[in-house]
Parts: sequence; C-alpha cells; structure tokens
Amino acid sequence: MIALSTAYNISKHKDPVSMVEEIKSLGFSAIELNVEVPESFISEIAKRIKIVSVHNYCPRIDFIPTGKTIYSPYNMTSTDGNERTTAVKLTKKTIDVANSVGAEAIVIHAGEIDMKITGRALAKKYNETKYKKNLWNEGLQSLVNGTNSNHKCSPNFSSGERSEEADYKNYLETFLLERKAKSKIFLENLLKSFDELIIYAERKNVKIGVENRFWADEIPSLADYEIIFDRFNSNAIGFWYDVGHSIVAEKQGLVKNHLDFLEKYSDRLIGVHLHDVIDVYDHKAPGTGEVNFMEISKFINSDALIVNETHLPSTKEDLKNSIEYLKNNGFHRFMVGRNKTVVLI
Repeated sequence: MIALSTAYNISKHKDPVSMVEEIKSLGFSAIELNVEVPESFISEIAKRIKIVSVHNYCPRIDFIPTGKTIYSPYNMTSTDGNERTTAVKLTKKTIDVANSVGAEAIVIHAGEIDMKITGRALAKKYNETKYKKNLWNEGLQSLVNGTNSNHKCSPNFSSGERSEEADYKNYLETFLLERKAKSKIFLENLLKSFDELIIYAERKNVKIGVENRFWADEIPSLADYEIIFDRFNSNAIGFWYDVGHSIVAEKQGLVKNHLDFLEKYSDRLIGVHLHDVIDVYDHKAPGTGEVNFMEISKFINSDALIVNETHLPSTKEDLKNSIEYLKNNGFHRFMVGRNKTVVLI
C-alpha cells in the first residue's frame, strides 16, 4: 500500500472531500496528515481514506508566534516554561489525533538550541562557499560527539584551498563549539518533555518518531539520540530517519556519513522520510537527484514506516516515477506482498 501525504495537495483544496478524491484519482488509498490540515477536515478525511501517520503539530495551528514557522512553532526544548508547556500540550493533541484515526505514529520536530550562530547562518555560509571537499576530521568528530573539550579542529588547509573554503571550516568549528557549550539545558528540557509525552503515548498506543532535522542548531544531533535512547527504553519512542536532512548534514560537515544515523540507531527505527537531494536542496522526488536509495534500504527494518517526503514543485509524474524507482532500488519489499506503507509527503 502506497500512501500520499496531504502536504502534496492540501493547499489546492478548500474542502477535505475534493482533496481526498484527488488523492484517490492519483491511485493512492492511504494518506499521512501533515501540519496544514485543519481540525475541521480530519473526521471527514478519516471516513474516506486510511490515515497511516500524523506529523506534529496537527491539527493546523492557526496562530504562529513571530519569528516561527508552522513546522516548528513551539519548542519542547525551550527555556521559556510557557512555550515548552504549550509544545507538550499540542503534541498530546497530535497523539490524540493519531489515536482517533488509527495512525501508528506521529513524527516530531523536537526543538532547537538558542545560538548566536544559527543553523540557518551555517547553511548560508556553506551555500556561499559551495565547499565540496570532505570536511570531516578528528577535531570535528570530537566536537560533534562531545568528547575532548579542549580539542580544536586546527584544520590544515592545502595550498590550493580558497580562502572562503578555509573560512567555512573555521565558521563550522566556531558553530560546533557554541552548540556544545549551550546544548545541555535545551536537551534537558527535551528529556523533561519526553518524560510526560511517552507516558501519554503509551496510553494512547501511538509511537513518537523523533526526526533528525535540517538545521544544525536543532535537536537531536547524532550524539543527542544516544542520550535520549539511553534515558528512554520504551517502544513508544524511536528514531525517524530523514534522508535529505542527513545528506545535507554530511555535506555541511556535521556527520562523517549520512548513514551514520542508521548504523547507530536502526534498532530504534520507527520510520523513514525518503526524498532526493540536488546540491543542498531536498524534498525532490526519489530518482531525480543524487541519493543512493539502495544503500539506505539495507538498514531499514521490516516494521518501519516508509515515507516518501516529496514536495512541490515535483510533478505528479515525478511522484509516479518515484514509486517504480524505489521499487527497483531496494524498497520493493515494502511494496509487494506486505502490509506495509510507503507515504508520499
């Protein structure tokens, strides 16, 4: 069974019936509710099509605080008690939605660290330099993994290396040092939020998939997951792997290899967001970019939810082609002869 997220077409529809009918006309019999679905749509959607998963926060939040987006309007990591409480409350509502429509899991953006150098600033610096060489070295590893607090990257630049490339390495080191110095309280706040949410999710029989994020100032990092999973052994919480985000993290020098996430945490895997990447631009239809989906498929357990997170402006034809492409690149076992879902969002 292949499902399609409402993210692909909800902006085109003013009522849930026409939205579902379009999805069915494209050959899909199941969907994922995305963050743009209004509460008034949900019951009508559930009558007409199977819902397999729900993205936090859902239903749609109509008031977005200044400086925030609909994708991360409130943070479970926040040092503002009111914001953190609101994030937990709204996540419980998403869990309620998932429970009411029979969805197996929710996908969450856990939060971020308040930093002088933001993840967006790091991405901008990377994009400006278009640095293509391997950024990973022992010094970066110690900063990312939280070891050897006195170690500096001390990058050795080749004589042919452009000054802007060296500048990015220095900028990255400064970013990682700041992240390491400031992350503790934000991670502690997240753990406090999970203390409450996991109990609630267990009661509602819904799993919480913690997604690796696009911006480098967001939690969890590769090392943060280990802290989370050491603390919580419950089946109600696990890892949600986003392919595009991990590819970009590798390019920016935040991980040695995007597969590191899967190598370390595939045993806690709940679901996967599949989408392609061109340069640092993700959410392309699989098969239209540079991602090696075959190597990714080898890490995916049979119980995982498979989600194709393709966004516009990918075309309907791109999506149709991506289904066959994934089938031919390691994901056939999730599509043929199994009661398993591939979700296009």
